[in-house]
Amino acid sequence: MRGIKLSRFLFVLLLAVSFTAAHAEEAKPGPQPPHGSKAGGGDPASHLPADSVTQHTITLGGQQLTYKATAGALPLFGEKGEIAAKVFYVSYVIENAPGRPLTFAFNGGPGASAAFLHMGAIGPRIVPFAENGAEAVQPVRISDNADSWLAFTDLVFIDPVGTGYSRTTNSGEDAEHAFWGVDKDADSIAEFINLYLARNGRELGPVFLAGESYGGFRAALLADRLLAKGLHVKGAILISPALEFSMLRGDEYTILPLTFALPSLTAAHIEMRDGPKGPLDAVREAETFARTAYLVHAVEGLKPDSAVTAKLAEFTGLDTAIVAKHHGRVPVSLFFEEYKRRNDRALSHYDATVSVPLPQPADHDHFDPILDGAVAALRPAAVNYLRQELGFHTDIDYRLLNRNASGHWDYGTKPSRQGYAGSLDDLEKARVRNRALKVFIAHGYTDLVTPYAVSVYLVNQLRPLEGAAPIDVRVYRGGHMMYLRPVSRADLSRDVHGLYQAQSEQ
Repeated sequence: MRGIKLSRFLFVLLLAVSFTAAHAEEAKPGPQPPHGSKAGGGDPASHLPADSVTQHTITLGGQQLTYKATAGALPLFGEKGEIAAKVFYVSYVIENAPGRPLTFAFNGGPGASAAFLHMGAIGPRIVPFAENGAEAVQPVRISDNADSWLAFTDLVFIDPVGTGYSRTTNSGEDAEHAFWGVDKDADSIAEFINLYLARNGRELGPVFLAGESYGGFRAALLADRLLAKGLHVKGAILISPALEFSMLRGDEYTILPLTFALPSLTAAHIEMRDGPKGPLDAVREAETFARTAYLVHAVEGLKPDSAVTAKLAEFTGLDTAIVAKHHGRVPVSLFFEEYKRRNDRALSHYDATVSVPLPQPADHDHFDPILDGAVAALRPAAVNYLRQELGFHTDIDYRLLNRNASGHWDYGTKPSRQGYAGSLDDLEKARVRNRALKVFIAHGYTDLVTPYAVSVYLVNQLRPLEGAAPIDVRVYRGGHMMYLRPVSRADLSRDVHGLYQAQSEQ
């Protein structure tokens, strides 16, 4: 479905630090000594090694490319000019190619490192996953990525403070909390981007942002911040973004999230019944039904309506009696609980076509087959890749997903909006600053963490802006990390490449 203009909230994603005085992108190539411990440093960041720069080749689109990879860190400074933290990053640069765009990529969580996008989607080396994206191909291996965005842009993958190898210089228990909040996080990543561009002489070049989940939210905030500083932000790619938290948090009295989930539940039902290539005509019908008859029915209260009940049963595969018992409403929790009751299996909120068996009879499940499966494969792969191929040796624990960060995150951007952070105001301001700004939003059909219908609704609510480039929303087979499916990863790369080509022609 191209170009289309949760009763239970799960949001830990995915789904985006160290400084050495004499080294950045200009450091000499070659792996560094192991461990990286430094005498006289008691803080976590002091145990990171010097940056490592290596040379590699890859064939993309029939063309062999030679690129420089840098695994290293840059500092974040405190109010008194002291180094407050060190942000770990990995960059890939095609040398002697002036004018190439530069894309800064990060994941979400909050609390996720960039390894999901880095080694699952757009980096030059990735971990291959099965056709349905449910699990890594066994044995786990690292392979060239034929769909890497390196074919059309240089790349910098950023691990926010507290994720990956990024650490504060203060060893206190709450030291990282100073970076864990909507504005604090966006400001720190903006500071990193400014410093990276300055150190590498790319302040005047084209800049793109790519973020997944909360990282998509972060990218919208960053676009405005960076444009305000005069940087040439040309585009933002938001993958499974959480744009407005108020639209994701549903309860029995909140109607819209209920209707937003229906098309994704319908897609999940179709794929589980007909396979991953099943026709999606019913999904388009469910979209229309959700914003018309279903919405009106839900607004009118708990009143019986046999026609609505029958359509919901048809779309979701649930028994008509079950839907009627719940007053003609199908929240995500009902769909998942009924699947578990019938099959003794737990569905993934990240891709509602993937499940794992539970002890019978099933009661509680504390494992998400997509998220937990991806973490189990990507974390050791990332550590191995950084050490063995990029020459970055350290004994610091690599935090692929720091759940402590999401638990301590400050979502309030102002006293009156605690808990309901939003990014559309920032995105609107960014589009005013640069009306040619390309915004590309990608979703998976069967994602129940950030359902695609939410983004479609929100984009349609934006006020018209004369001369502004339209926002492109596209939906792919798969879930929150639709790129784990090889076909969807290739489709996403092709479509994003088109965005870069269109921007370069302006």
